[in-house]
Amino acid sequence: MAKAQWKAERGFTSEEALPKRRVLGKGLVLYKSRYGWVIRTVSGPTPGRERVLSLWREWLFWMNQVFKLTHPEIVAELKRQELLSRVMARDIWSSAANGLLLYFEDSEGRRIYSMAHVERVSRSLDVFTQVTGSLLVRGIDVWEGLPPGPDGAVLVARGPGRLPEWSIPSAQGFGGVVLIDMQAPRQSEWSVLREGRSGSSVAWRPYGALLRSAHGSGTNPVVLMHSEVLPRTFNIVVGFVGDFTQTGDQYKGGVAVYDPNNKGAVAFTIYNDILAIQHFFNNFTLEGRYAGRNYRWVPGVLVFLRFEQTSTERRFYVSSNGVDWIHIFTRSIEHATSLLRPCVLVDARNAESNFLLHFVHFGIASGS
Repeated sequence: MAKAQWKAERGFTSEEALPKRRVLGKGLVLYKSRYGWVIRTVSGPTPGRERVLSLWREWLFWMNQVFKLTHPEIVAELKRQELLSRVMARDIWSSAANGLLLYFEDSEGRRIYSMAHVERVSRSLDVFTQVTGSLLVRGIDVWEGLPPGPDGAVLVARGPGRLPEWSIPSAQGFGGVVLIDMQAPRQSEWSVLREGRSGSSVAWRPYGALLRSAHGSGTNPVVLMHSEVLPRTFNIVVGFVGDFTQTGDQYKGGVAVYDPNNKGAVAFTIYNDILAIQHFFNNFTLEGRYAGRNYRWVPGVLVFLRFEQTSTERRFYVSSNGVDWIHIFTRSIEHATSLLRPCVLVDARNAESNFLLHFVHFGIASGS
């Protein structure tokens, strides 16, 4: 590739090689060609296309300048080709230089490449994604296109071996001091495992999921299940904001690991005014509480629960900011741990009103 250096005569750029155009009105252009004056219609470019056109204009402008400095013998041959093909000599020259033959570099070191080359590379990248605002990221096997995130989201790294993802950086409007990088649960990764009582529902909001549990008797929670199968060791962190009454025999929200084989689960929940370890059976229709510790959760305040599993035991934590943790329980693993799925749940059992659980954060990593 050659770098062309050029200096305008007497400090001014000659315009003799540029086509003279005059805008007659919206959509009409008058210019002089070798065959005479021509009036033609032009469509108005979109803002994105206008940027591409401006790059083309810049490239063609400098091509015109280089053409005037071309050796006379080369120009003579181009003129001869013009007589044979009836394509203007300057257009033949411009087309020949549209690859990697040369580039221009200004006094500030900025390089101007052929727009034909730029568009050729751009079309190659189109095999990954053609969505405006996408990013190119390296997947496990090949490069992948990451679609643009929602308005106000930031790109958050998820550690080695995992693709980054878009995340809402704060839980605005919720009480509490948040230090963790908020990662809103993604609707595409979750499904409703259990719908709960009549009147219960799951709705998706910009911050995550809203689980509504209708009050009533008997164990009948609303349960969301994640699509990912957990490894043998893991570390799950969930963030909740709840709207609820304080009376009744109920669990206001929790995180669980569910075994589809035996249709059972182990959960870490806020149960009445305690933090509890619960075992669920028969797809969350029966439950038993195995441990509890006093803890009063205030409506409208963000709380984080953490469920960690090592090779030999399970550990349970609570936090108000997602970074500094209070250790609540440690229990030995009592049953097989293969094919477990993360879940979140809420149940307004024997409560005075429906419960709302705002599921605003979900993070998962390999355990120790």
